[in-house]
Amino acid sequence: MPFLPWTRACFVCGQDNPHGLRLRCRLEGGRVLLAHTAREADLGWKTFVHGGITMSLLDEAMAWAAIVAARRPCVTAELSVRLRRPAAVGMRLSVEGTAAGAGGRILATAGRVLDADGNELAAATAKFAPMNAEAAGAWLHDLVVGPETMRLEELFPAAP
Repeated sequence: MPFLPWTRACFVCGQDNPHGLRLRCRLEGGRVLLAHTAREADLGWKTFVHGGITMSLLDEAMAWAAIVAARRPCVTAELSVRLRRPAAVGMRLSVEGTAAGAGGRILATAGRVLDADGNELAAATAKFAPMNAEAAGAWLHDLVVGPETMRLEELFPAAP
């Protein structure tokens, strides 16, 4: 499955962010998936991954789920996370996001973080709002695409 495009500056996917995670999402069976092996830099306390890192991973997967469902760029409007078990440094994390539904201009999503054994470490729900035309245009121009990514015309049929 090809990867979704990514941006230059985003903390999670930004290719030019020297402090970021530089992760890539892919679309599979209607779900947005990404994987991350927790690093020392992700620490919160002792060997536990900081909850903000876990939330950022969920936000990324759910944002792309909303973007794919809406066929236009979206931003997080509300995010609720339940941290069930701590993730540890060195742990391989699987993250998934799905679009759950739309109500007017708001898109509902769900996400979860799993360990290598399939145990749920975190679960989230979020609401996303489509960007206005000016912000959406700037965001689209910031996307990085290549031979390993989906074509923008597939994701955004109405894009300029």
